[in-house]
Amino acid sequence: MTGHISEEASLEEITESLYDQGATDGLPVIPPTEERVEEMLRGTDRPRDEVLGHLGNRDDPITVEGLATNAVMAGCKPIHLPVLIAGVEALADPASNSIQFSVSTGSWAYFWLLNGPVRDMLNVQCGTGAFGPGFRANRTMGRALGLAYKNTTRLHPGVKDMAVLGNPFKYSLFAGENEELNPWDPYHVTHGYDAEESTITLGGPNSFIGWTPYRNDAEHVVEGMVYHMSPNMFGKGHEVDGLHRGTIIHALNPYNAEELDEEGLTKREVKELLCESARVPKYKYARGGLGKDALETYPGNSLTPTLKQVYDPEHVKVLVIGGGGRVNAVIGRSIGGPVTKRIEFPDDWDALLDTYRVDPSWVKDDQFYD
Repeated sequence: MTGHISEEASLEEITESLYDQGATDGLPVIPPTEERVEEMLRGTDRPRDEVLGHLGNRDDPITVEGLATNAVMAGCKPIHLPVLIAGVEALADPASNSIQFSVSTGSWAYFWLLNGPVRDMLNVQCGTGAFGPGFRANRTMGRALGLAYKNTTRLHPGVKDMAVLGNPFKYSLFAGENEELNPWDPYHVTHGYDAEESTITLGGPNSFIGWTPYRNDAEHVVEGMVYHMSPNMFGKGHEVDGLHRGTIIHALNPYNAEELDEEGLTKREVKELLCESARVPKYKYARGGLGKDALETYPGNSLTPTLKQVYDPEHVKVLVIGGGGRVNAVIGRSIGGPVTKRIEFPDDWDALLDTYRVDPSWVKDDQFYD
């Protein structure tokens, strides 16, 4: 993408020009005029020419201004920029493995999770329809981060992005955790952050399977979690920078999470149960990605017709997301991280919120959490 856009061109002309450059995701964009980019930069105290990180296999640098330009195109507001900066830092972290799930033939996606006070500040949807359409913060921030990676690395389908099928979640799998209805510690606290810190987490999964338990009790919820991990979802021991390349993410609705908690199960114990119970036939396990040679390296494979699907509780991540109802999802396998980054806010943050925060009239007071 070349420079800022002239304010004299029409919306149609700008959209066609940017599409011709390969700078869009195929949808119309907000023209990134100099005035709009300047306004977006109000969302941070960091210098516009600061390099936030390097993306792709050529270590292409992305600056604060480059990110702000993509944020404008995606429809973001200046108050979204602190989240996007932390998101780019996650993408640039080698432990995220973002290069593989951006270019691989495996058709992976970007999975984004927000925790902490930022969810309420920005009206990030955590409850009913958290992964669905209709909520500006969820949709535009996920899109902006996808555009930022694409435009920084010049990632085009069939040129660098070699995904055989592509993935509809590549720019849209973005939600907040429903901490208010979570019976356990939220995700970021489990991973060493304070409850009052705001964080963004990045993973790289390739599938999303929704499911409901046969009965709404702890036994059947755990049974459903095990059953709905397809054979291509596995937690294996290969690590890079201390993080696992095979991670399975379980998104539980608040009701089913509460039923597990009432049975006395901690989040850690739920993950341990999955490690003990999840087993698949050898031939399915090999097709899932370990390969025939790997079968010889795992204990017990010569004694039983099945193999463990998850080898360590840390290969499983358990989140609480969604609203009323008992529908859950298993998301994975993730081949990136997950990695978590702290979100930092500019000095005039409260004034920015007063200026740019919008509370739509159709949103109920408790809709973002319940």
